[in-house]
Amino acid sequence: MAILAFDIYGTVLDLSSIGIDRSLLKEWRSAQLEMTWRSSLMGLWFDFDEITRISLRYAMNKIGLAADEEEILRKWYGMAAYEDSKYICVLGEKHSIYALTNGTRRSIEEALEKNGLLRCFKGIYTAENVKKYKPSVEIYGGFLSWIGSVDAYLVSANPFDIYGAKNAGMRAIYINRHGLPIDPLAPPPDHIVTSIADIINLSI
Repeated sequence: MAILAFDIYGTVLDLSSIGIDRSLLKEWRSAQLEMTWRSSLMGLWFDFDEITRISLRYAMNKIGLAADEEEILRKWYGMAAYEDSKYICVLGEKHSIYALTNGTRRSIEEALEKNGLLRCFKGIYTAENVKKYKPSVEIYGGFLSWIGSVDAYLVSANPFDIYGAKNAGMRAIYINRHGLPIDPLAPPPDHIVTSIADIINLSI
């Protein structure tokens, strides 16, 4: 039995499912991540829901888009899970499943519940616990302390997240959904798959 800590946004939840202009989504996600990194580096704390709103407003201004901010945010919080996320519950029959996420606990619980996945998770550990965002070592180290083990896998489709986990001493499974190379500065992940379903057949 292994401990599997799933990233949520972009790994379990499909950002493209919110159905907005692709250029806006790209700028929004880029700004969202940059703001989390700057928050951690500067020692300032804004929760992820606040950063999500601020970064949306910034992205809309950057590309000159006039749209209903509240409607777009409703779509964000109504995000659908990837089809292969149903296999998380299958993995939970053998392994201990957790969420390890930048998102706020409230928003993550609501999203997982909406997609029928909350029951598959033994617990949720968020950046709120340490007031630091990925890839800060504190969030991964905090998770390991929280579960009382130094032996756990991060499961993520985000290359920077894999780097953060390996840097903090976790093992890592990279879900390479989009053919993105792993960060060249990072230690390689322990396993590379293209779907959550592939994890079922790994020797972990």
